[in-house]
Amino acid sequence: MATQWTAGTTSGQVLTAATLNTIGAVWVDYTPTLTQSATITKTITNARYCQIQKTVIVQVKLIATSAGTAGQGVIVGLPIAAKTSNATLSGIFSFYDASTNIFYPCAAQLDTTTTVGGFFNSGSYFGTAPAITVATSDQIQISITYEIA
Repeated sequence: MATQWTAGTTSGQVLTAATLNTIGAVWVDYTPTLTQSATITKTITNARYCQIQKTVIVQVKLIATSAGTAGQGVIVGLPIAAKTSNATLSGIFSFYDASTNIFYPCAAQLDTTTTVGGFFNSGSYFGTAPAITVATSDQIQISITYEIA
């Protein structure tokens, strides 16, 4: 069993806000990459993360302002490298195709230690199957939690 977090406190000691604030940092903005074989320009509506010890929580919403490459996976950069490319990851990677008004919910999957994609029900990265090209006004939203080294 893992050791409980104690922050150096002793039994019966008052736990102050200052002490509680030491367990994690505030949410931090970052600039993720967006690729589909080639780099896609985008508007970042939200791209933030917080870290609590070795756990990172990421929230991202991007709106594409250029096109990707048909038949290739849609991949987004992470703020902090994961422990391994096979590290435990939980969350969603969703895609909204503005031209067809179709929403594609995907399971988030680490592509590398520094990137994440979405697995659709085809068992492949979204963009590969179904073979959809990211285009202007398409949206990507990610909500994930993963372990770092």
